[in-house]
Amino acid sequence: MNILDHIQQNYPTLFESEKKIADYILANAAQVINMPIAVLAKHAKVSEASISRFCKKINLTGFHQLKIELAKIQEDRPAQLSEHSTLSDQLRTIAQTKADELNISTENLDEAQLVQVLKALTDCRLVQFVAIGNTTPVAKDAAYRFNQLGITSVAFDDWQVQAAFTLNMTADDLFVVISNSGESTSLLKLIDEVKAKGIKVIAVTNHPESPISLVADFHLTSFSRDAFFHKDYYFSRLSAMYLMELLFLILSQDPARLSHIKAHEDVISSDKI
Repeated sequence: MNILDHIQQNYPTLFESEKKIADYILANAAQVINMPIAVLAKHAKVSEASISRFCKKINLTGFHQLKIELAKIQEDRPAQLSEHSTLSDQLRTIAQTKADELNISTENLDEAQLVQVLKALTDCRLVQFVAIGNTTPVAKDAAYRFNQLGITSVAFDDWQVQAAFTLNMTADDLFVVISNSGESTSLLKLIDEVKAKGIKVIAVTNHPESPISLVADFHLTSFSRDAFFHKDYYFSRLSAMYLMELLFLILSQDPARLSHIKAHEDVISSDKI
């Protein structure tokens, strides 16, 4: 993960003045390399002290290290798309960006925690996958796949139905929350309910310091470079879907799980040409 990825991943945790600095750097990384701190402060409309605090916030020693980190990535940085980009440029940039999202999501994995997540999935009575809005299709696809593995799973479109089902869950169950921002108050309410019941929570979010991530028992960090395409709009669900597929494929290596998949395929085979 390069410095721009790190800034984007931590963007929701920044204060307003820090977001101004982040916005300017994300849009003008190459120019910032040669800027004195006073010039960046002028362009971002913040104080020099705010820039120093921003650097500390993203775990850098100071502005000089920020410029060094920016210089390291200029050759490999995905091109910025605009209304003037050719179709070829768009295809190449999007392909590179999406490949990077999957690679960084893999790098973000803590293998020790992944082992615990896999154990929680195999030991539970049932799993409820919950999401709201853009990540709802990820939850529904995950429930379908894990049912194929023989792990009883549910996912609902409607938050009120999610809430009603949550109230019927027991400590033997598992609650998997999928949220790009990790900030949904509706999902946090459901987490409060399941935690009170002693139910383990797995969170899949873009931000390891998000409210949902911090209250979960286990966290898997997805990654999105949507800011390279549209500022303030995080709509990609590719990396979250990938993490669910990753869990599915690892668990499918168990012959017993694989037999469940084959049995399901046999049942639905009559619907295929």
